[in-house]
Amino acid sequence: MKQVLVVYDSKFGNTKQLANYIAEGIGESGIAEAIVIGISEIEDQSFDTFDGILFGAPVHAFRATRGIKGAVKKAAKKGLDGKLVGAFETYQALRHAGKFSRQIEGDLQKKAKSAKMFSPALNSLVDGYEGSLNEAEPAKGKEFGQKFSQEL
Repeated sequence: MKQVLVVYDSKFGNTKQLANYIAEGIGESGIAEAIVIGISEIEDQSFDTFDGILFGAPVHAFRATRGIKGAVKKAAKKGLDGKLVGAFETYQALRHAGKFSRQIEGDLQKKAKSAKMFSPALNSLVDGYEGSLNEAEPAKGKEFGQKFSQEL
């Protein structure tokens, strides 16, 4: 069975929840299994056994968080060549949607040129500043995980 690593940065827990829904979808696909880790665990993580890696974070001040950008950089140094990579984000205002994912996709294309990009990224709405994921987002997260698995 294929293996996927889901890496997240989360301030209020919403992106962590989304990462877990994505991992559920990956598992439900029957194609792959997923491990979910926070950005603080990236240092100790080997990438050898993973066929795909997803990076997720909330949109912060119209851009990707420093933490997830650092995680992408560290992951690229450890080796993403030949792996399927992609991005997911949480946002609270429509004008923020897609800001993070475009930046991370660009970083991945620059730092891991031999990786395969999974597109489109998942953009998930959070209700309010510290609120919870919008009720439609868990299903979208699972579907995203299933689609990612099918591309492995």
